[in-house]
Amino acid sequence: MKKFIKDLLSGTSDTSSKRFASLVALFVVISLAYIATYKNVEHITPEFMFDSIALIAGGGLGLTVIENVVKMKQQAKNEKSKDEEPKNEEPSL
Repeated sequence: MKKFIKDLLSGTSDTSSKRFASLVALFVVISLAYIATYKNVEHITPEFMFDSIALIAGGGLGLTVIENVVKMKQQAKNEKSKDEEPKNEEPSL
C-alpha cells in the first residue's frame, strides 16, 4: 500500500495524480452523499450529490482513459506516416 501511494504521487510512474485526485474527490462526495441521505427524514439522496458523483466518476476517471486512447491513435498515425514517405518521382515528358 505504501509503495502504491508513493508510485501514485510520483511523476515518473504509470499512475497519474489526476486519477488520484479524482478518486479522492469521488470518495469524499460518496461519503457526503451517504451522510446527507441518512440525515434526511425520507432517506433520499439529494439530486445534486448524485449528479456530482456521476460527473466526478465520468469526468475525472473517464477522460483519463479517453486521453490515453487518443495519444495511442496519434502515435500510430505518426508511425504510419513515417513509413509512407513520399517517393521523389519526376514526371516524364
